[in-house]
Amino acid sequence: MASRAGSALILLGLIALTVFLVTLSANQADVRVLLLGAGLAALGLLLRRRAARLEKKESGRFRAWRRITRRSSKEEE
Repeated sequence: MASRAGSALILLGLIALTVFLVTLSANQADVRVLLLGAGLAALGLLLRRRAARLEKKESGRFRAWRRITRRSSKEEE
């Protein structure tokens, strides 16, 4: 969920930055649009990175070995 929200904020930030560039070329630029776009994009990147860090999954490569070692450590207790 946080990853999707982050993607949406990045997209909105890029749209705002594009609007700023278009208005800059028309000599009617507003700095608030630049700050809004940069802020939204940065917040979106922050959310996506945090979500990716939380969603790290273990590799299934040594799954059988982990099961065996966990069982033996539980039996010792």
